[in-house]
Amino acid sequence: MTHPVSPVHDSTELLQHLALERISPQWAGFLGVLSDELQSQLSESEYRALLVRLGGRFAQAYELPPCESLQEIENAINKIWSQFQWGYAVFSDYGRQLHISHHACPLPAALQVDASLASGFMEGAYAAWLLAAGSPDELELKQMPASGQPMHMAFELAAR
Repeated sequence: MTHPVSPVHDSTELLQHLALERISPQWAGFLGVLSDELQSQLSESEYRALLVRLGGRFAQAYELPPCESLQEIENAINKIWSQFQWGYAVFSDYGRQLHISHHACPLPAALQVDASLASGFMEGAYAAWLLAAGSPDELELKQMPASGQPMHMAFELAAR
């Protein structure tokens, strides 16, 4: 007897489902209702600002070792993300700008929000790590427009 296989209608939905399955069942429900409550109490910009601050605290709690190059910074950050199974970063140096692409981030699924909102946490972490690694104060890290790729976030470090 064969079982019917329903076609995948949306690869984004499939990836979100898989990401949610990777979240420990003991935390998935709690994180979902916590996020719902935060969304009901805060505007989207306030919620994102909170996530940016939390990302900065995360970076302070998980400091990078001394790094001599951008490649060492990328490797150190990816070592931290790997410990938490939070995907990986790819740094691209364009001279006057640094692009950071973060792939396979489970946070949008965990919080059950869009990647553009959840990326506040990542932005806060990357900004704090880059500042601690010696990034000049006149540079600012900003989220780039969504790429349309599921579980992907992109940032740019450039002059204010």
